[in-house]
Amino acid sequence: MTMKKGRVVCVAFTVILVAIIGLIAELNFDGSSVKASSKYKYGSITVPAKNGTICGAPNYIAYEKGFFKKNGIKANLVAKPTNIGDLEAGFSSGKYDALNGDFQYLPAIQNGAQILAAGGLHQGCIQVLVPKNSNIHSVKDLKGKTIGTPGQGSTGQYVATIALQHAKIDPKTGVTWKTYDYDLLTKAAEKGEVDAIANVDPYAYQAVKQSHFRVIADNNNSSNSTAMAKMGMKKSGSCCYLYLSQKLVKENPKKAAAIVKSYKEAAKWIDAHPAETTNILLDKKYVAKTKFVNKKNVTTLIKSYHFSLKQGSGKEDLKYYAEQLKKAGFLKKNTNVNKLVKSAYYTK
Repeated sequence: MTMKKGRVVCVAFTVILVAIIGLIAELNFDGSSVKASSKYKYGSITVPAKNGTICGAPNYIAYEKGFFKKNGIKANLVAKPTNIGDLEAGFSSGKYDALNGDFQYLPAIQNGAQILAAGGLHQGCIQVLVPKNSNIHSVKDLKGKTIGTPGQGSTGQYVATIALQHAKIDPKTGVTWKTYDYDLLTKAAEKGEVDAIANVDPYAYQAVKQSHFRVIADNNNSSNSTAMAKMGMKKSGSCCYLYLSQKLVKENPKKAAAIVKSYKEAAKWIDAHPAETTNILLDKKYVAKTKFVNKKNVTTLIKSYHFSLKQGSGKEDLKYYAEQLKKAGFLKKNTNVNKLVKSAYYTK
């Protein structure tokens, strides 16, 4: 090989080598480019979101409509554990970063769950119901009866408990509680295994529309009904909340603020686009479509929830529920409600 040809080969090899080094430098270990990852200023989060509920719409819309991405977050939506203990462990270990949940997490927070409420996301989705031919016509008629719920410590039980307390019925001794899966509660009441049920949508909504159950208490008091308020159903009160990992808030407050912003924008978008939200939930299979869980009915439910991230009033709502749960014995007798809510609430 001549000296001239050798120089040409050497230069060509150097160019190729530089190109390869440049390509490697642009890649992360997983093969994604730094340029692509730079879109996510705050990195990634894991949200236990997938449980098939309509209530979880803010998770899906923040992801599908790009609110997470716009605010510098790469979100991973994973299955939501049914056991609250698994959720607590996930937040304590740093496995989970945010959660769309309801006020049933207050006792867990008091017992050390590493999460903070960051604002109410929507109004009620839980009702206390009786079969159409039942001789029960008010909460007072539940004394001595059996109530079916999705589980001990479920929000369904909490809502029924609040209503019972306002009717001066002891929720521990004045009624009997039975547990069934969400989709079996209506049948249990129709078979006479329970006298009433406290269930979440879409199951509660389906019981009313298809099986003609009657509502005796509805925690969606967006109409500001005085009658429902007398049952303890707070006027325009938040039912579900955005929760954040305490670990994340402490270690990366800017990232926490970006998450809150993403959910706030998603909730606002949902409220303005209920039909399009429904299409996304059903078409993307976040919510399983059935003969009843269809676009018309899901859109109706989404409209009724009045999605909006309420940070100030959400804190007041949480305080109200804490007071009710203390009275019912779900929180410790010596609970300082103001102190609990202050320690359990995220403020930017």
